[in-house]
Amino acid sequence: MFYLEMAWNNLLRNRRRTLSTLLAIGIGVSVVVFVNGVAGGISSNMSDTLVNQIDGHLRIQHRDYKKYFLTDQEKILIKDYRELETEIMKFPQIRAVMPRVMTGGLMGSKDKSTTFFAFASDLSTLATVLPDYGKNLLAGELLSMNDPDGVLVGRALAKILKLNIGDELVLLSKTVHGEDSNALVHVRGVVTFPQDEVLEKSLVITALGKMVKENLLDLGAGATQLVVRIDNTKNVPAVEAGLNRYFTERAMPWRVIPWYENEGYSRMVGMFDGLGRLISFILILMVGVVTSNALLMTFFERIREIGTLRAIGMQKTEVYRMLYTESAIVGIGGVLLGLAIGVTLVLAGRHFGIPLGGIVHQVVYPVLNAGNILVSAVAPVICIIIVAIIPIRAVSRMSVIESLNYH
Repeated sequence: MFYLEMAWNNLLRNRRRTLSTLLAIGIGVSVVVFVNGVAGGISSNMSDTLVNQIDGHLRIQHRDYKKYFLTDQEKILIKDYRELETEIMKFPQIRAVMPRVMTGGLMGSKDKSTTFFAFASDLSTLATVLPDYGKNLLAGELLSMNDPDGVLVGRALAKILKLNIGDELVLLSKTVHGEDSNALVHVRGVVTFPQDEVLEKSLVITALGKMVKENLLDLGAGATQLVVRIDNTKNVPAVEAGLNRYFTERAMPWRVIPWYENEGYSRMVGMFDGLGRLISFILILMVGVVTSNALLMTFFERIREIGTLRAIGMQKTEVYRMLYTESAIVGIGGVLLGLAIGVTLVLAGRHFGIPLGGIVHQVVYPVLNAGNILVSAVAPVICIIIVAIIPIRAVSRMSVIESLNYH
């Protein structure tokens, strides 16, 4: 208690320097909290988009899907998905299964044409498996079983072909058996896909209606993917392991892909997490340097005072304890200030949203979690204590006579 009181009084003697050091630490810590919160928000946005708009919780497909999904779909075709769906639905965590086929080719309207990439899904389970598939609808209406030949097109694609709601489109592609095919559909709605502007230039979302299923793909009762919705995201690893084990035991060629193994998601999240860690490291290092300089100036101004204390009987270890107590007070005080500012910024960001352009191109809502706060609080304190060694050792190693004669 004696050292705490002495350290506190010493800090109050130079309020301006103490306050500036607290602010420097606080600003650094608050930025660390905010940057980590934004990085977490970006990851959360991407995971929500994947699970609720694109891939569901799990995808079931042939082990050679990547090799043949556009060139030879017959080799990866689930010929009767209903039989496989019946077995899958025996897992209690699974809520719905949706057959899907991804295909591509050429599309034309009036005198213009371009390439397209289509997601063709079964409408009876689409809204259950991918509840937000129409979240980015800009114009028109979502897909409907009453209009099985209506499609949604990307905004960029609509601009390229100058499409309006109701316009007819001719799709030219190949069936799953490799034969040339075509289908006549019409524009039911226009959607945006901010996560991938390149895909938006060719994006078509359609139902597995008669025109697409029979004329364009010649699927019969087949599909190339089954997209699965489960009761809770936390159960994804357990269901994935169970399904893969089921397929392996029966020598089936199917493989289960969880949403978090999406290559684009892993690449983007890894990039932003790495960037957040780099920024945090730099800021924490800067906090340490600023604090070290401030303490160095403060301690060297008090060399004669420290010499006097040692002359009247204070041991070197007691000097260490007093100076480290001062450093700890400044460090903890600055960290608490930074946490208060950082948490406030994150909460404000969660309420209003932060529009980010560039490769993110979305409104981000920062995430506040215990791990972020813990790292943001503990790392700067440890850094401050470590860097305080330099000025404390510098002033404490001087002899009493040197300290008293110091000018």
